[in-house]
Amino acid sequence: MKVWTSRMLAVSLAGHDKGKLYAVVEEVSADGVGVPKTGNQVLPTGKKTADSDLHERIVTENSYLLLADGKSRTLEHPKRKKRKHVQLITHLPQPLLARMSEITLDAHVRKIVRQYREIE
Repeated sequence: MKVWTSRMLAVSLAGHDKGKLYAVVEEVSADGVGVPKTGNQVLPTGKKTADSDLHERIVTENSYLLLADGKSRTLEHPKRKKRKHVQLITHLPQPLLARMSEITLDAHVRKIVRQYREIE
């Protein structure tokens, strides 16, 4: 079983599951190598800045997200979807953030998705 590595939700923007809400399990590059997790800060590349310590988020078009909904897409078999085809929901209420850090079972994912829909 995968260990929970993220604290955000995502809405699918394309495909047959358009509008479906998922929990983000992990982010991987096209070649399967891990990429910087969403929200992590890294040094900028390819930009000239006055301050070399300036940090920014790298968003790669070739990266994929592994998504789980707890029902058809479990933590053991998440859906692989391109990052540009989902809308990330990073601003979650505190009660949901606390629960997302404790996810170990598919039932936890289902409960968080259900609670977010009620809040929405």
